[in-house]
Formats: sequence, structure tokens, C-alpha cells
Amino acid sequence: MSKCYSVLICITDGVEEIETVSSIDILNRSNMNVTVVSTTNNYHIACAHGTNLICDVLLKDLKNNDDCIAMVIPGGLQAAKHFQSNNLLLKYIYKFKDDQKIIGAICATPAITIVSNNIFPKAKMTGYLGFKNLIPSEQWSNDPVCWDNKYKLLTAQSVKYSIEFNLKLISIILGENISKNISSKL
Repeated sequence: MSKCYSVLICITDGVEEIETVSSIDILNRSNMNVTVVSTTNNYHIACAHGTNLICDVLLKDLKNNDDCIAMVIPGGLQAAKHFQSNNLLLKYIYKFKDDQKIIGAICATPAITIVSNNIFPKAKMTGYLGFKNLIPSEQWSNDPVCWDNKYKLLTAQSVKYSIEFNLKLISIILGENISKNISSKL
């Protein structure tokens, strides 16, 4: 299998590590190019529960990402609050949206970052159940992983659904057979 698609995984201090690492791992297993992007000025990221990660690139130094088909933004309350007000990241999110590329958001990020910035005012989504009241009821989906094909938005409720979220992303990009093949090896 040749690497033909690229995905950005945007992280910051306080990001939920299982959501982050499962995205890195499962997407790598699919043979996609995965770039871990720090939305801070540091390559070193301290996750929510003590795990430390080293990023590939700083968002401010990211060059030519035209080949990227998707962006994943894991959750973690501290991280989601940072993403909510990070103007450079928001610029990238809007660019991906305008280019009809996939945006994936997990746990706190759909409500805290996506909804609060009115990025997808009509898209169906899910998110952390404790923040359900922050997502307009007409947009809320009870599904633990929700794909809105019209708006190219993939969301998940929590760390519990990280694997399912990433397998769905692979299914969307590479097809159901590849997703099932990877799932069978987990």
C-alpha cells in the first residue's frame, strides 16, 4: 500500500492522550501520512494525564498542506479551550472547511471549539455528553461517532470511542474494506 493521503493531528498541552495517540497509531496503520502539529510554540506537548508527546511541526511553520485530506482535533478540556481561541488554528479549520476537507473533532472539542466559533452552524455532530447542552439540539446526534457527509465533519463523544472514530475516518478516506482489515488486527 502506498501512502497517498495526509492527515494533520493538531494538539496542544492538556490534550487527551488516548484520543491523540489512537489517531496517530490507527491512521499510521492505514498507511496515511500523519503529521502531528503543535498549535503552541513548543514541539513538546504535556497531555492531560501526564503523557508527553513530541510534535513533527509547529502550526506556525506548517508549509504546503494542500495534500492533506483531513484534520483531527482531539479533545481534553484544557486543549479545547486553547483551540477555541487559537486564531491560527481557526484559520486552518475554516480553510479546510472551505476546501471541503474532513475535519474531525473529539470529546470537548466539538462543543468548546467548533460550536462556540459557529464553524458548522448546520452540521450534525456529537461530543462529550457533559457538554451536550452547548451543542444546539437540532445539530445534536446521539450516535457516539457522527459523520456529517454534507459538511465533512466527523465527531465523537469521548475517549471511549477513539478507535471507532479513527476507523470511521479510514473508512471515509480509504474505504470500508481497509477499515475492516485494520479493525480485525486491533
